[in-house]
Amino acid sequence: MKLKQNTKKKSPLHSFPPSRSAMAERGTRGKQQPNSVDKKRRLILGLIIAATGFLLYSNTLSHGYVLDDFSAIKENNIVRQGISAIPEIFKTSYRQGYLSVKDGLYRPLSLATYAIEWNYFPDRPGVSHLVNVVLYGITGIMLFFMLSSIFISPLTSPLREKGTFVPGEAIAFITSLLFIVHPLHVEVVANIKSRDEIMCFLFVICSFLFVFRFLESGSKKFLVLGAISYFLSLLSKETSITFLALLPLALHFFSSAAFKKNISITAFFLVTAVMYLAIRHSVLQGAMADDGVSVADNIIVGAKTFGERIGTAFYILGLYLKMLALPHPMSYDYSFNHIPVVGMENIVSILSLLFYVIIGGFATYVLFDSFKKNPPRPLLKGEMQPILGFGIFFFLVTIFLFSNLVLTIGTSMGDRLMYFPSLGFCICMAVLFCPHPKRSIDIRSFPLQGRGILLLVVVVFFVFKTYTRNADWKDNYTLYSHDVQIVPNSVKAHYYLGLELVKTVADAEQDPEKKKNIYEKGIQELKRAVEIMPAFSSAFTQMGVAYYRLKNYEKAIENYNKASALKPSDAITLNNIGSVYFEWGKYAEATEKFGDALRIDPRFVDAHMNLGSVCGTLKDYGKAIVSFQNAIKYAPDNAMAYYFIAITYQNMGDKVNADKYFQIAGTMDQKLKPH
Repeated sequence: MKLKQNTKKKSPLHSFPPSRSAMAERGTRGKQQPNSVDKKRRLILGLIIAATGFLLYSNTLSHGYVLDDFSAIKENNIVRQGISAIPEIFKTSYRQGYLSVKDGLYRPLSLATYAIEWNYFPDRPGVSHLVNVVLYGITGIMLFFMLSSIFISPLTSPLREKGTFVPGEAIAFITSLLFIVHPLHVEVVANIKSRDEIMCFLFVICSFLFVFRFLESGSKKFLVLGAISYFLSLLSKETSITFLALLPLALHFFSSAAFKKNISITAFFLVTAVMYLAIRHSVLQGAMADDGVSVADNIIVGAKTFGERIGTAFYILGLYLKMLALPHPMSYDYSFNHIPVVGMENIVSILSLLFYVIIGGFATYVLFDSFKKNPPRPLLKGEMQPILGFGIFFFLVTIFLFSNLVLTIGTSMGDRLMYFPSLGFCICMAVLFCPHPKRSIDIRSFPLQGRGILLLVVVVFFVFKTYTRNADWKDNYTLYSHDVQIVPNSVKAHYYLGLELVKTVADAEQDPEKKKNIYEKGIQELKRAVEIMPAFSSAFTQMGVAYYRLKNYEKAIENYNKASALKPSDAITLNNIGSVYFEWGKYAEATEKFGDALRIDPRFVDAHMNLGSVCGTLKDYGKAIVSFQNAIKYAPDNAMAYYFIAITYQNMGDKVNADKYFQIAGTMDQKLKPH
């Protein structure tokens, strides 16, 4: 007997997500496992994202050290010891190898990677840039895997046809593509020091992925791997503390697990965070007292009223929105007085506040609506509403850390600070670019549609902007001389350009007349800095350096004294005053100033070296040797300290010890090898 076929037409994609109770009946997550074809497809798409990121930043591989790369790597006495220093790195604060004292940051993981690189490739920034670019490419593929894992619905996966995207997959791909090409990430990838940001984000992404793999498989090993990834993200940078707020939101929107299970998973990661905070507290005990945030770094400090503080904070939040949507022009610095102090009556502040209230209100509506057993018709069709809601929450939670609304951070504004929030922004943009929330998207026809063309325009612009902006990060002088034109009212933009001219560019110039002109140009930049901010002591210090190198000792002392009056506890300025007196032949004054500098900072290597030199000149050889040995204590690879000890013993007529230290110095630096 011929059975009658069921001619009932298969239902197309459901217009709305299934209820949470219905999803629960389908399994732990309510999602089908991807088949081998889907896995291969996702791998190819992920590799496309990764390759895009790598190629986009390939022009940074020939770049040198820039900005904080020097304090984190090249001039970090702990990092420069290589692999052997890794245990110490995990027991010391972030800048302790540079400042010689504890600061308030604990980010050992990125420092450990720098130590490994220095051990095998000393003073080779190209290797470190390569590591950054590779990690960024890996971030792209892992981001796509993570978003695909949480966005693809059980209803869409079985109905996808060849050559099409399901909506969740399309959003995951578009989000990952926009993220990987976004120009605001240049400061993170092109600046080696910002590897802490890359690693922090990468490990957070892995944590999300492992949690949802745990829900799919039920295997607790994924939960453990997620906790390990989260711990590594915290060791990279503190920004990942926001994961504790984002995880329960992701579980609620994209998992069918019971509420209690979501809370227990979040609590597991909370325990991981508490462990990290306990270690951090133990390491940072006894950290140097925080002098507070300077108005030179964060304009919010200059706000005189609560209204000005909130108004300026929302003004900056508005600028972030503009830079995320249209990242031009870009600068490494937005310090005093580039951004004005404004009140809440400012139109930018008002519009910014309204925008954040509206998107925050929408996200809150989506959240509360999702708790209802029989929710009303959603505002957005298909799966877009929870994805958009999560994207907004991701943006708001992560940008809050840098908003200056509650905590005053160390800078007014920074492109690098948008690394985490930009993911939330890209998710929201992907939802807007996704044309068909109810059915599969034809990959072949989408680029020819209106939204596809618009997406292509955005991606091409982002790629062009990123690739060309990379060139500005070649070295300090290239970056500073370019960006000072973008932020002409920034005190630090002029200061850093003047500093680079005086410290590096002039030193590299062999022609005496050209060298003099470079020093004078540097002085003009520093004078412009003190015009913008008369109490900026560092600019006076560097003018003192310039005049010292021009052998105008009276002008040098005059500027150093101005700097010292503004900041009496600055050991660098006191050391520099001593150097001027030494060159001037005023040895008693020089000895006094070097001693003052060392009382403030006992680990100040340059001050130990200078004190040893003046003692040697005065034929106080015993004290000279002690000073040079103190320099070696804090900088074991300082070949010049060994060389000066050898010279001192030679002056004392002790040939045996002189030859011994000449040999050590020559082994460390071939230029110092005795002939």
